[in-house]
Amino acid sequence: MTTIYTDRRIKILTSFKRHLSPKNESSLFKGIHILNLPLFKKEFRGLFRYRPRGGRYHIQYNCTMKDAKTFAVYPR
Repeated sequence: MTTIYTDRRIKILTSFKRHLSPKNESSLFKGIHILNLPLFKKEFRGLFRYRPRGGRYHIQYNCTMKDAKTFAVYPR
């Protein structure tokens, strides 16, 4: 399956360059403010997985989206 990255998608990803994860991690981006999540979900529907970070942890190592302050982006 070939994924087409439009100019708009490339511009969005480039704007989050400072949030790139180190090469030894499985995430692509991390530490992105939760208010940017709707933008990612709209523009990259079905391409990535999103994990909440930085909120209250209810069950061992699980943070809910409503409590999260940031999120990480993982390949699907």
